Amino acid sequence: MSKIARLIIASGESSPDMRYAAGFSTPDEFIWFEANGDAGVICSPLEFSRAVKQARPGVTVYTEAEFGGPGRIDMLKNLAARLRVQGFLVPPEFPLLWADRLREAGLAVRAADGTYFPEREFKSAQEVEKVVESQRAAEAGVRRAFDVLRESRITSEGLIEWRGGILTSEMLRSEIDIAMVRLGMEPTGTICAGGAQGAQPHNTGSGPLPANWPIVMDIFPRSAATGYWGDLTRTVVKGKASDLVKKAFDAVLAARELGKSLVKVGADPAEIHNAAARSMERAGFHTGRSGEADFGFFHGLGHGVGLDIHEAPRLSPRNRVPLRGGEIVTVEPGLYYPEWGGIRLEDLMFVEPGGAGRCLTEVETFLEID
Repeated sequence: MSKIARLIIASGESSPDMRYAAGFSTPDEFIWFEANGDAGVICSPLEFSRAVKQARPGVTVYTEAEFGGPGRIDMLKNLAARLRVQGFLVPPEFPLLWADRLREAGLAVRAADGTYFPEREFKSAQEVEKVVESQRAAEAGVRRAFDVLRESRITSEGLIEWRGGILTSEMLRSEIDIAMVRLGMEPTGTICAGGAQGAQPHNTGSGPLPANWPIVMDIFPRSAATGYWGDLTRTVVKGKASDLVKKAFDAVLAARELGKSLVKVGADPAEIHNAAARSMERAGFHTGRSGEADFGFFHGLGHGVGLDIHEAPRLSPRNRVPLRGGEIVTVEPGLYYPEWGGIRLEDLMFVEPGGAGRCLTEVETFLEID
C-alpha cells in the first residue's frame, strides 16, 4: 500500500504545475492526483467535457460526484481512501487552508522540497514549438514598436511626437500589446522604459518618452491557448545616441553574443554568466552601488522559460549545475546607470540535446531609429 500520493489543487490559469500535470487549463480550481503511476483529475460538471478532450494522455478524468462532491474535503478523504494512501505530497505553494483541513481529517500533507516537476526544465519538441510561437508574437510586438518610432518625429523639446501627440510609455506599450493580443497572446507587464527609468530593470515605464536616449522594451507574452511564454528585450534610441550609449550598447551586444555561444550541453551556468560580466567589465563598464542605486550589470544573465516566465535553470553565479540538454534559457545582459538609463538585449536559446545551443529569436538587433 502506497502511503502518499501527489496532489495539486489549483486552476490551470494560475498554476503552471497544474497545467503541466493535467494538460489543460481552467479559470477555476480543480484536483489533480497521482499514485502508483496512475494520474487523474476531478472536475466540476462545467469542465468535465472539455477535460475529457484536452487532458494529457494517461490522465483519467472524473466528476466530483464520483468522489462524493461537492464538499471538497470529503472528496479528498474519499480520494485518499480509494487510493489507499495516508497523505499527500503537494507543491510548495499549496493552499494552507486545504493543508490544514486535510491534517484535521487525519491525512498527512508534505510540501515538495523544491521544484514539484523537475522534468519541466527539459522541453520536448512540442514544447519548444509552443515557446517559439509566443516568441514570434513578442517579435511582432517589438516590430510594431519599431514602426511607431519610425513614424514619429522629434520635437524641439526633445520628446517624441506620434500622430499629433507626445508618445508615452503607456502608448507604446499598448501598441506592442495589441499586436500580441491579435496573435492570441496575453501580454503581462510589458516594459517600455525610457531614459533614466531604464536604469531600473523592472520599471515598466511611464510618461513621455525621451528622444536621443535609450528606450528599453522587455516583452514577455503568454499564449492564451498553450500557457507557454516568450521573452524578448530590445533597446533602441529614437534619434541619435551619445557616444557613451553607443559604447554601452556594443558592450551589451558583445556580452549577449558571447553568452549565447557558451550555451551548450555540459556548460556551467555560473561560468556563462561570469564570462558575460567580465566582457562588459573589460569594455569599461563597472558594477557597483552608489547611494541607494546599483549600477552596471547587477542581475543574472538569464533564466529558464516555459510554462513559467522565470523557471529553472538560472544562468547566474549561484548555479553550478551543468546544462544537460532540452533547456530553454534567456541570455539577457544589461548595463544600467541612473545618469543616462539602461541597455538590455535578450534572446532565447534552446540547448539542443545533441550538445549545441540554438537561438530561438529572429528579430533584428540595432540601436538607432531615425
